[in-house]
Amino acid sequence: MQAGYEHWHEVLSAEFFGAEHALRSTVLYVDDEVEGDLAQGIGVGLAQAVAVELNWSDPDRPLFCRLQRECAMWAQRGSEGPPPSLPVLALSVLAATRMESSNGMLKSNFYGRWIHLFGEQPDTWRANKLRNAFQDVAVMWEELDTWLEDAGGLCGASTISTDEVHWKIGYPISQALVRGSDRQVLTRFFAATRLRPHNPNEVSGRELLRRLRVWTAGRDRHLSPRFMEELAGAVDTGETLMASLVKRLADDWDGTLHEPEREHRRRAVGLRLMVADRGRRLEWIAEASDGIDESRVAVPGGRTFTLRKEYGDIYGGLESLHPSTQQLAHGMRLEGDDLVLEWVPQDVVLLRLHPHLGEWVSTEYFEPGEQHWILAADSAVGEVRSMVNALGGRTVRETPSPVTGWKLFKGIRAVNGGAFARALDRGGNHAHVLQPQIRQRAALSGGLRIASEYRAGSGVAGHFLRGGAPDLLLPASDSPDGRAEVVLDGRTEKLRADPRVPFPLCLIPLEEGPHQVGTAHSSQVFTLHDGLHESLPPGTGTLGYPCDGAAWPELSQAEDSGAFVRGADAPDSIRLPRTALVRSTVLEAALLDPYGRVREARQQPAPGWMASRLPEDALGPCLEAEVPEGFVWLVYRTPTRWSVKALAAAADIPAPAPSDGDYGWAYAVLSAAQRSYLPAWLDYVAAAEMISRRRGA
Repeated sequence: MQAGYEHWHEVLSAEFFGAEHALRSTVLYVDDEVEGDLAQGIGVGLAQAVAVELNWSDPDRPLFCRLQRECAMWAQRGSEGPPPSLPVLALSVLAATRMESSNGMLKSNFYGRWIHLFGEQPDTWRANKLRNAFQDVAVMWEELDTWLEDAGGLCGASTISTDEVHWKIGYPISQALVRGSDRQVLTRFFAATRLRPHNPNEVSGRELLRRLRVWTAGRDRHLSPRFMEELAGAVDTGETLMASLVKRLADDWDGTLHEPEREHRRRAVGLRLMVADRGRRLEWIAEASDGIDESRVAVPGGRTFTLRKEYGDIYGGLESLHPSTQQLAHGMRLEGDDLVLEWVPQDVVLLRLHPHLGEWVSTEYFEPGEQHWILAADSAVGEVRSMVNALGGRTVRETPSPVTGWKLFKGIRAVNGGAFARALDRGGNHAHVLQPQIRQRAALSGGLRIASEYRAGSGVAGHFLRGGAPDLLLPASDSPDGRAEVVLDGRTEKLRADPRVPFPLCLIPLEEGPHQVGTAHSSQVFTLHDGLHESLPPGTGTLGYPCDGAAWPELSQAEDSGAFVRGADAPDSIRLPRTALVRSTVLEAALLDPYGRVREARQQPAPGWMASRLPEDALGPCLEAEVPEGFVWLVYRTPTRWSVKALAAAADIPAPAPSDGDYGWAYAVLSAAQRSYLPAWLDYVAAAEMISRRRGA
């Protein structure tokens, strides 16, 4: 190899496959700007260095025969370092970055740019030889991909991709789609869409593209024009080149931001919006990042917040940062040395009930059959109203939002498949919030569930009332007619595989017992029963016993041999103590009654037999505090805030009647004054304020 070619090989090896790329996605992105920067210390251009290695003198031998020989020798020596073909591959990427409609060439004309880089004229024998020789270049790309995989990520994780349509030229095109700046933005996108490091849930490339379209809808996320153009043109059906590339980046993402200047050490978490207290309060929340249980973040040039991992894998510590109209409309970013939290601005926010928090939290996709809320800016209210009304079903409620300039839409469900499909097909500026997830596997949703499945690993999705079978959610189909083969209890039918519209299994007359439904590649098992049982449905466990008569408190009262003790007789004088659940991480907790009494709630130690058999972290996140008669409120303090919990129904809470000197009671009430808007609590807050004012007078 000539000196110029060898120098380019050394520079490209260090730039794209050096030690700093270990265990991270690497992209061999070379455009005119990058080529110019790298060429400054070499003295010869990339195309010129590659051109001198071509074989034009012997027409019977391949054009790249010299480099193919070098690659064979490299493999024999143990494949140490990147393959010698690296400058050729980088030049093919440079050609791919120039693919745009100009100089009489169409955007899709890769070979025209490839030939032009060597200074050759089109439609000549030399141009044809360059075009035909590109099959050898494709083999070199496969060789580089194999070398990266065999290195186990120590020289970077490969993002080299292609598809059936662009088999040979797909390799350089895949590297030309993502600039370095795009990779920075994509790590922010992965965090915002709740993608876990290394994509353990195997979110598909098509689903990632769908979420990326939603994330970029109507907003400039500072992705390159070429990337955005390819995103807009990506086809929804089939694993496109774009989908394959984004999935490889997601699979290799380790949860950190692409920040070479910070050594890629900061993790990224997408801020989420929570609508609490039935729509009366907004809060910022962030899911805890793996390995970071406590951290400090700050608004640039502003306040600092200490975050601690709490119940539900959520960071506590942001309660005093109240979402504002400015933050919702223009975004929010909190930065620390090891953590970055970010909210990307959007005019319409989709919310779904959080499984642990019991509040409405922003989400990435619409789940057909489930209930949702939408928080919409005033500028989008008209279109959102028209969109959700088109879904049919129950009337959607509109209520004021906790922040000015926004409105809440409650009770949004898609129960009419036809109306749902028409609403999506109609489109609009905000129709993306109704887009469901693109599934790779069949799933069940809704239905009249009798009981969940208690047997771990049994493969049963749940137990349902006969006539109330769940809906079947199908994965997207790759077939030309858009239909998928569905197997129900061994019988096969072809159905339209629209992942947006669930198929109602309740329309099929099914007998009691287990049923299996899905596709040949994925299926679900569920059971149907004619009614509620005194115990769990057959096969779910042995927690109950058959009972067809009255319970006897004592065995001596059973007169016939078929009767036996079926219960216990508890005298009226025996009453179980009233208890309340309190987080075990509270710093202090107190019980309050209406008359000024305050009683400290102490954590009870775990029984010796339990502590000796279970690890400490298996005892659960809560403790039981005994509530004496007459106490109606529990106030408690975590490391981040005070909270209050009612211990009786609102109608059963007496009006406050403390004495003027109940300062401890007043302090406890005022500590959590802003944590509830129940009318009964507000009366207690008013009484506590009166005591506080008298003391200060």
